[in-house]
Amino acid sequence: MSRVFFLLFFLLFAPVVEAKTKVLVSVAPQKYLVERIGCNEVEVQVLVPAGASPHTYEPSPKQVIKAQEGEIWFRIGEGFERQILPVLSKIEVVDQRDGLPLLEANGCSCCAKEGHDPHIWLSPALLKKLARQIEETLSTHDPENRLAYSHNLRHLEEDLDRQHEWILSQLAGLEGKSLLVSHPAFGYFCHDYHLNQLSIEMEGREPTPRYLIHLVDKARSEKIQTVFLQKQYNTKGGKRIARELNAETVYLDPYAENVLENLFAITEAFAQG
Repeated sequence: MSRVFFLLFFLLFAPVVEAKTKVLVSVAPQKYLVERIGCNEVEVQVLVPAGASPHTYEPSPKQVIKAQEGEIWFRIGEGFERQILPVLSKIEVVDQRDGLPLLEANGCSCCAKEGHDPHIWLSPALLKKLARQIEETLSTHDPENRLAYSHNLRHLEEDLDRQHEWILSQLAGLEGKSLLVSHPAFGYFCHDYHLNQLSIEMEGREPTPRYLIHLVDKARSEKIQTVFLQKQYNTKGGKRIARELNAETVYLDPYAENVLENLFAITEAFAQG
């Protein structure tokens, strides 16, 4: 009898654990945004594992099965998304590109398949729009927590506004500066802050000897002394140019999860390089 009583007491008075909203994102920077807004109310799965190139990544069958447990998917325009879109038909799909002023893919064949540059999270201005879209989606899906989502969004927007002002101060006087990068991931950042991105990669491939000569000549004429490399992509061409120029190589990660910290690091690197 005492066991039955204890069981009934436990069932009646045990705290109710509410299920978290299961959210899928394509790349790690989106995870940061969703968790800043959703906090403890969301469980986020990143489709592309750390260190992998989203442009060439192909999800495994096991990962696709896991992804089918999600409730919301924030896609962003990476090429692999088209492969899994048909099997995620029961999930609410939110295309984060909707309504944004997208840049054309420039020098990246994988990006060109989608017709635009997908690295929209590297623009603080566009980050605010991505965050608002996430807040609206979560509030619609989970209206009981909409006030918390709105509160978290305001704090994130304040952080982004402060960061934008800081970036402007760090890059003051550098308008028109050329940056030599192994992969053209920084188009939106350069567009926002009036910098010039020179990509070593040619349509997703290593540069030809003729193009290398052109880049070396241009880099010398503009007194470029830093080559920016990315671990997700082939760095052979970038290292070769760095040797020709006797230039420093600096690694940047456009897909780092904490996108705010990453934008600080990118700004400092571009200001100094």
